[in-house]
Amino acid sequence: MTQLTIAVMQYGLTPIQTAEQFWTGLQSKIDEAVRGKADLLVFPEYTTSHLLSIVPPMNYEEACSYLDSFTGAYHEFFQAASAKGNIVILGGTNICKGEGGFVNKATLFFPDGRMETQDKVHLTPEERIEWKLVPGNELNIIETKWGNLAILTCYDIEFPELARIAADKGVELILCPSYTEAEYGYHRVRNTCQARAIENQLFVALSGVVGELTEKRSQVDKGYCQAGLFAPCDFPFPADGVIRAGEVNEDMLFLATADFTLLRENRAHGAVAPFYDRRPELYRG
Repeated sequence: MTQLTIAVMQYGLTPIQTAEQFWTGLQSKIDEAVRGKADLLVFPEYTTSHLLSIVPPMNYEEACSYLDSFTGAYHEFFQAASAKGNIVILGGTNICKGEGGFVNKATLFFPDGRMETQDKVHLTPEERIEWKLVPGNELNIIETKWGNLAILTCYDIEFPELARIAADKGVELILCPSYTEAEYGYHRVRNTCQARAIENQLFVALSGVVGELTEKRSQVDKGYCQAGLFAPCDFPFPADGVIRAGEVNEDMLFLATADFTLLRENRAHGAVAPFYDRRPELYRG
């Protein structure tokens, strides 16, 4: 299949009082994507951290254990929703126990029950020092009926080496679930998403958290984002490389189509070919 309809999420930190409200809110967004006939829905980084707003403020160690306690429910919910809606869902990320400590894990759920995971490889100073998370050490190349994809979570997209490795392994779509609290962080992620799309001649789908909680939390209480689906800034795509983007800081999802026939046309007939015109023998020197 050459066309993939992606529902990209700008997830709002709306007021909730119970876990049931949280799961119900997620289901309403999934239902919206299904009604739009999306093939894939992308939730952002730290999606389950919204659950921290229904309990008194915690320190980071307590927050890790608390969020990990929802891991079973997280898997059960998204597996059932994926099967019911016949839609592939990136369920954002969840803090859970991994080898050697807690990890920031993204999980991709398929309607047939398959799950593919990716631990965040590059941790921010807050994740290393405050959360005390453990980084991932492998890049999972995920095979789908649309082609290969990879998940580069937020800070991961700021490192060109990781995306280049993915592209060299046949990846044509990168999913970037993100959480950025301020405009500075957002623009770092947004601009590098577009850079990765240009230099590797592939698609990047960026999802993020928006809005602000009335009661502050040390971990996740405010988000800034304008999500988007990005392509190379070259023929046959829009000049700015933006296939579609959301409204800044609006709680919403939008649909965008990744047409892999057009991507291959770009690689073959674009004005430039940065993916192919590299000079690795010079770089090694």
